[in-house]
Amino acid sequence: MAQSETGQPEEQLRSPFETLLRDVSTAVGAPAVCVGETSLPDSLGWPDYTVHVRNLLAGYAELQVPNKGANARYFRGRDRTQFNRFSGIPNLLYTDGNEWALYRNGERAGPIVRLAGDVTKAGRRAATPEDATALERLLRDFLAWKPIVATDAQGGVDLGRFAEQIAPLCRMLRDDVLSDLDDPQSQLVSLQRGWRQLLFPDASDKQFADAYAQTVTFALLLGRSEGAEPLTLHTAQSQLAARHNLLSRALQVLTDVLTEKRASAALAASLDLLLRVIGVVPTKVLSAAEDPWLYFYEDFLAAYNPVLRKNAGVYYTPVKVVRA
Repeated sequence: MAQSETGQPEEQLRSPFETLLRDVSTAVGAPAVCVGETSLPDSLGWPDYTVHVRNLLAGYAELQVPNKGANARYFRGRDRTQFNRFSGIPNLLYTDGNEWALYRNGERAGPIVRLAGDVTKAGRRAATPEDATALERLLRDFLAWKPIVATDAQGGVDLGRFAEQIAPLCRMLRDDVLSDLDDPQSQLVSLQRGWRQLLFPDASDKQFADAYAQTVTFALLLGRSEGAEPLTLHTAQSQLAARHNLLSRALQVLTDVLTEKRASAALAASLDLLLRVIGVVPTKVLSAAEDPWLYFYEDFLAAYNPVLRKNAGVYYTPVKVVRA
């Protein structure tokens, strides 16, 4: 591969990466479709690729500048900041062409695969048969990912641990809302304006983004618990309408910009990941225990924003005390 005279240095990896992932995924019986993300200047955004297997979100891939490596321990500056943002992603592939690493929720899953040669100089000759075997194993692992809901000792959903799973995804949605608010043309700006006029006139951008992200996350989770299958914005709204009409309307209002393709790609990606993870939660999970919301929100807020939890005074009070 010869480096392009224009564009980012990692651009030279795009076509070979797409070809490799397509060929490997087809060979292992999990044909994948890579959708390239458009990065904005000075924006951390999302990884370079969204990867779907059988029309389901399977993971993300981030391409590094050749010879930068894929070991997050050595990332500095913007690379470190970007990796920290991506730490909530449950299945993320990093590569600079010569090194390949798989990360799940910010932790490396398995060893780094390092090719014997340099693909920018030797092309396919850079990989030995042993390298090819190791890389196939890593890519199989990446393509086979499915969301797993944390369970308790009785085999039910561990709501405390599940709160820790979705909290970073909710933070990513919040950050993408904040980023969209910097664009005067974003439909979220007019939505925020109306929200302030009707509800909280003195609310800051961050407070609006917090409210947006938490409302959407909880609406999707409750919609799933009420029986939304498969979980989509439409099925969640429909399931909520019968018993939680206000929340159903709130979800519709907050996500209209997404269904009408008027939101940023980053905002849409945040929502897609939430839908994929929450979509595997068993239905009726929030009605399986007595008043589960009374303590689930405490667990969620502790993972999502401990300072906000303290300031809001969100702590669990036993049901019997509340009733007394």
